[in-house]
Amino acid sequence: MKSVCRRTVFLSFLCLCMAGPLFAQKQLPSFLAYIEQYRDIAIAQQREHGIPASITMAQGLLESGAGQSDLARKANNHFGIKCTSDWKGDSYRHDDDRKQECFRKYRHARESYEDHSKFLLRDRYKSLFSLPLTDYKGWAAGLSKCGYATDPKYPEKLIKIIEDYRLDLLVADAPAKHAKTKSTPKDTIFAADTVEIVQKEDFSERAKMDDVNLYHDHQSGRQNGVRYIIARQGETFASLAYFLNMSERTLRRYNDALDGRELRKGDRVYLFPKRRRADRKHPTYYIRKGDTAWSVSQKFGIKMKSLYKLNGIPENVPLTTSQMLRLR
Repeated sequence: MKSVCRRTVFLSFLCLCMAGPLFAQKQLPSFLAYIEQYRDIAIAQQREHGIPASITMAQGLLESGAGQSDLARKANNHFGIKCTSDWKGDSYRHDDDRKQECFRKYRHARESYEDHSKFLLRDRYKSLFSLPLTDYKGWAAGLSKCGYATDPKYPEKLIKIIEDYRLDLLVADAPAKHAKTKSTPKDTIFAADTVEIVQKEDFSERAKMDDVNLYHDHQSGRQNGVRYIIARQGETFASLAYFLNMSERTLRRYNDALDGRELRKGDRVYLFPKRRRADRKHPTYYIRKGDTAWSVSQKFGIKMKSLYKLNGIPENVPLTTSQMLRLR
């Protein structure tokens, strides 16, 4: 009862003092569920190895697409750690920079978190451990400077996740043995205890171009006059929508993906609604092996419903090889 009262008082205080910054950004249910599931593991890693739980949690969310990437689901690999010559455990083959690369496979996500901590304990990242556990901005910048990721926006993305989900409130009840930090309170405060799921769709229906600039490091282009980006390994509609400041449902609707399909590396993701017909350069198209109505609609920037309608085909009917489709 005491813990419930303390949590209620804390939440009331938080709502009064921090409502603006906390609720200005939508919170994805998938991200919140991930935090709830793995926060204790991240905190345990902080106690044991001196890596801020906020950083570990943000990296896990970003690298695994909140646990929805193929590597996370099929190999319990939440940080994209590849096999090395000294790796003796199980492996999982997955297309990344090259086809069928070897990634480490774990029995439980906990092992992935532990391996991630050991990865950061290497000499390359030694300078980070002179920073306080509370300096998540310094850790985010330091990871990039030490070569953890090639994405120039990597620190910015980590910081955004930490601040939007208040992961800086993930503090352990005892200092980590490697950490250089001020004393922490006796009672552990968990980020998920301070966050409410906001279901209201009060975000813009169209991605702001300033937000799209966050993805300047992505391969991008225009098809049929509609801007798109190319999905990278581990990205999901949820994670992309988060950084584009739009709802996952809106992004899925733009891409005819309300059926729950997930992204694969190399997929086009349109940032605005597709057109009802293709451009004049593409009046028709002959189906090739492996094509689907969805892949054709993404290839030419045309709505899947319009594709079926233009050709008098009932929706969800499979296409056949060499079949000619009208695109206009």
